[in-house]
Amino acid sequence: MQKKQIKNRLVSFVLVLAVCVGVSVAPAAAQGGYNDLEAITGHVSLTIPQGLTVSRPSGQITTTDAAYFIAGTSDPGLPLTLNGQEVEQRGVRGSFGVYVALDAGTNRFVLEQGSAREEVIIVRGNASAEAATTTVISRMAPAYDCATFSGETITLSCVAPSGASVTASIGNRQVTLEQSAATAKAGVPATFTAKLTAGEVSGTKDLGQVVYTLNGQTDFESEGRVYITGSGSRLAVQVKNDATVVYSDAQRSRFIDTAKLGGIDTVKDINGDLYELSTGGWVPREAMQPLTEEVPLRLSVEQALFGATDDGNGEVYSFPGSARPMVRSYQDSEKLFVRLCNTTMSSDAVSELKAAVSNSRVFGGVAVSQKDGYADLTFQLSGNRTLWGYDITYGREGGINVFAKYKPSLQQGSRPLAGITIAVDAGHGGSDPGAVGVPGTKAAMEKDINLATAIAVQKRLESLGATVLMTRSEDENPPINDRMQGTVDADLFISLHCNSISYDRDTNKAGGTEVYYYEDQSQRLAQILAANVADYTGRTNRGAKFSAFRVTLNTYAPAVLVEMGFLTNPAEYDSMTSRSGIFRTANAVGDGVLAVFR
Repeated sequence: MQKKQIKNRLVSFVLVLAVCVGVSVAPAAAQGGYNDLEAITGHVSLTIPQGLTVSRPSGQITTTDAAYFIAGTSDPGLPLTLNGQEVEQRGVRGSFGVYVALDAGTNRFVLEQGSAREEVIIVRGNASAEAATTTVISRMAPAYDCATFSGETITLSCVAPSGASVTASIGNRQVTLEQSAATAKAGVPATFTAKLTAGEVSGTKDLGQVVYTLNGQTDFESEGRVYITGSGSRLAVQVKNDATVVYSDAQRSRFIDTAKLGGIDTVKDINGDLYELSTGGWVPREAMQPLTEEVPLRLSVEQALFGATDDGNGEVYSFPGSARPMVRSYQDSEKLFVRLCNTTMSSDAVSELKAAVSNSRVFGGVAVSQKDGYADLTFQLSGNRTLWGYDITYGREGGINVFAKYKPSLQQGSRPLAGITIAVDAGHGGSDPGAVGVPGTKAAMEKDINLATAIAVQKRLESLGATVLMTRSEDENPPINDRMQGTVDADLFISLHCNSISYDRDTNKAGGTEVYYYEDQSQRLAQILAANVADYTGRTNRGAKFSAFRVTLNTYAPAVLVEMGFLTNPAEYDSMTSRSGIFRTANAVGDGVLAVFR
């Protein structure tokens, strides 16, 4: 892939008013100085085997494909040949990948470097590899807590050894599962299914986990629990994720909103893995918790409260009550719109809200409209201070809080981000390695690259004065709710990842940086970081892209997911694992953060 010339990004100057009056401004320093590679990347130890190794394939293979991507590592200081032809597409640390055409029958490829020699044999024909067997039950439904209505069909499924006897128990009922398709060999993984009709219950009943039994001896429990709502009863569900996307229809044609943690609604219909909410829209069933107890569904607001946050960085509008109805909201360049579903507001509460807004630093007024059980609040932006983000939360006993965040200000001097909090999320971790790079599992995988880069970004931002909240600082995989809930005080949220494509094509041709966002207020940050990371590292700028990743659903601050580059591309893998590449990325993010606050 043709690389753009990497620009020399050694010093980032903070332009402030002091320049205009003749006061010199020092470059921001990272411990020993911004040019100090050691200060920013001293922790990096992402090693790659330097000798000639082949990671793909790991041995002789048979395939029906007409081409194959041979990959591995080499000594970057020595020429590498494949069948006598020099391999030109290598990374700076020696990673390589060659997409070779395959003839019918046996294909032999010889890689040579100095005295090292590796032979690769690929047979193009009908694969007859020995299928692995299993002795356990896995992939048991349901994978999460889910509910259905009495009289509806419940489908149970799991993966178990072919030819085995599998039964499932749910509540006081037991059913025998049938193998979905025959296999050529007994004991290999096969899908088993069974259907049963949900019985009649009163209200909503928790039937518990499904217990799958293998050959009448060994029990395995599903991760999720099964709930049934009886005829004439309402199925109430509560958002259990920090936020979840709301779709326009059961086909997920488009996103229409996000539902916030703690919100409660009733289910109008169920289609596959989606619930249709009574207030409109479809949400993933895995994001919702069925409720077995009666809960208040309508919020009656008799007063509106107003106050500034303790840190002075925003203001809060509170609507006390006992219910936690769904909220629909969005922010644009002119207003913040908040729809309180299943809510009525008294005239006193409306008057109190309007009086409170008259004291706002970001809003110039509020219009209140009530119809069909909705209370629509339209907060008009005043332009006095920038609305940087907002959040919707629920009180411990119910009620709704609307938080409006002010845009933070840069400081003069060498620590311009003083007083600003930035969340940095290293994607994946622990048992979740993320994508696997060109050298395979014996070298740094995505989780390792993400963490090494996140720590470098942390150091760079702290050198600029920022307070940095890390979602992880070790090789662990915190639950996504913990990652998000631990960063609610952040003024920016930046999640770092590596991109990849499948190795069934020439992965040398896929490269570049792209940054994802969901909320409109995050688009500018996404655009700046996409341009900066691509520019500083010499990668292609694939642009800012709209998508609904969990980490981008934040509204309390601009939130983005950065795909730094493709670890399936040898050149980009080597760059992303090198100290110089990580240093450039940290500088790109640091300068991007400065730019977004200007």
